Amino acid sequence: MIKKFTDFITESKQTYDYGCVMLYFDFIDLNKIHDAIDPNDVYHENDDQSYGYETEPHCTLLYGLHEGVSTDEVVAVLDKYSFPELDAHNASLFENEKYDVLKFDIAGKSIHEANADLKQYPFTSDFPDYHPHMTIAYLKPGKGKRWANMLDGHRFKLRPTHAVYSKPSGEKDSISIKND
Repeated sequence: MIKKFTDFITESKQTYDYGCVMLYFDFIDLNKIHDAIDPNDVYHENDDQSYGYETEPHCTLLYGLHEGVSTDEVVAVLDKYSFPELDAHNASLFENEKYDVLKFDIAGKSIHEANADLKQYPFTSDFPDYHPHMTIAYLKPGKGKRWANMLDGHRFKLRPTHAVYSKPSGEKDSISIKND
């Protein structure tokens, strides 16, 4: 089943170079993790809500899909797989000059297979290897290591609730998934 996200349609809808397919989670403990992080360590950019604390916990299955890849094509891939409980573990960082991305690695059934299968459609990526992860927060440069250490050894079992196909046009479609 496909559900349109009409909430995202505005007069000046933002468009993107590429689309992406993401698995979304209900991750209740994420708020507890956010509450433990010193707010002074959190990275923000003016007029850009995509930084700071991650408010939509998800794992990207594939970023870089080109315009013209349809939701029906994405559904055809996702319908081949079941996404049962996944493991959020190994808190670590992606570091760059602007910010540290605090994240958990994600492991479990079907995510690598779905990523490979989605690559049958036109896509562009600067990253040859797929490393499934879930962002926790964007932190100021050099501040992430403290929080990755705080989360060292923590594991969370997460069941994906649905997938979202975020198209280059800015349209977002919610897609039902199997998770048994």
